[in-house]
Amino acid sequence: MAEKRKKRKDGRYAKQVTIGIKDGKPVRKTLYGETLKELDKNYRDFMSLKDKGIILQEENITFRELSELWLTNEKIGSITDQSVTVIRSELRTINSYIGEIKAKSLRQSHIEAFRAAMIASGKLIRYNTCLGRIRAIVRYAVYKEIMVGDITAGMKDIRNARKAKKRALTLSERQLIDKADLNAFERCFINLLLYTGMRKCEALALNVSDIDFKKKRIEVSKTLVTSKKLSDCLQDYTKTTAGKRYIPIPNVLLNILLEYTAEKSGILFKSNTDNYIGLGSFNGRWNKILMKLQAVSKTPLSNDITAHIFRHTYASDLYKAGVDIKQAQYLLGHDDIKTTMDTYTHFGYADVKMDKLDSYYDAVKMQSSDKIIALKHA
Repeated sequence: MAEKRKKRKDGRYAKQVTIGIKDGKPVRKTLYGETLKELDKNYRDFMSLKDKGIILQEENITFRELSELWLTNEKIGSITDQSVTVIRSELRTINSYIGEIKAKSLRQSHIEAFRAAMIASGKLIRYNTCLGRIRAIVRYAVYKEIMVGDITAGMKDIRNARKAKKRALTLSERQLIDKADLNAFERCFINLLLYTGMRKCEALALNVSDIDFKKKRIEVSKTLVTSKKLSDCLQDYTKTTAGKRYIPIPNVLLNILLEYTAEKSGILFKSNTDNYIGLGSFNGRWNKILMKLQAVSKTPLSNDITAHIFRHTYASDLYKAGVDIKQAQYLLGHDDIKTTMDTYTHFGYADVKMDKLDSYYDAVKMQSSDKIIALKHA
């Protein structure tokens, strides 16, 4: 039975709860809070986890259990489901190395061994991200008095780990799209990414009704997230607040969309079960697209051709077409203009017409056609 709440000499409030029985005697844990309200919240969170079997006796809690405790109390409910999915992926990587070590026994040497393993497998950027998660979990454990000290103090990121430089598709890579033997889904999807800059999760969440052919625009208002249940994978909101937007349909994309949607309704890109295409099965479809592009390429495809490179290509196209930075920020769905600035550094004039983008794409197509004709006559 829980004891009454007491105020400690350090100003915090404390409350004991019974978490088990050992040698016929109750085992108790003390919960703390800076205020009574915080103490009550910590108590409710703790009991919820205890009921799920997550909380063990304090001396036996593993880092895996600790990471789940941190995720539940510090993240879930305050971040998007998609962000939770990303964090869980990082925790799986971490826990595959140190998850079964008891929190009280965890040492910096364990994390250094994890670091060495990640370096050996070439996952430098992944390690830096995971180290940030470990730091947060350890500091949470110290605050909750599960661990006595911050064992990550002094540990640094791998300095030579750099994310790949963002780039757009080259002209020769764009030409592969027209040459490849793509089916209806593949051709529509890849061109949609190329000429709208949508995130793949936004494109996969589209319905036919989101496309307004009269106004020549697409409404982006939903996104897909990784989920074991397809019914739970659709989010009625976008990755960012600014993600909800309208994107103009350039002429080069219009006929492709008209042809693809001619006899369709409901979900734009359907799975084999007439549902949304899950992110897991999408990977298989994307790999088939890459294989078909490779089949018409004289050189090996670059390994950085992902669905996201089409988004960078769209940003580059906006820049080259003379679309100004604020318009680009809106079209790309960026909350922070600094994100746009990473790939879009041109400060153009303020009132650019979207027909400039059509003119730019017409020029690209003409250039591609000229090169193809030249190759045939060579």
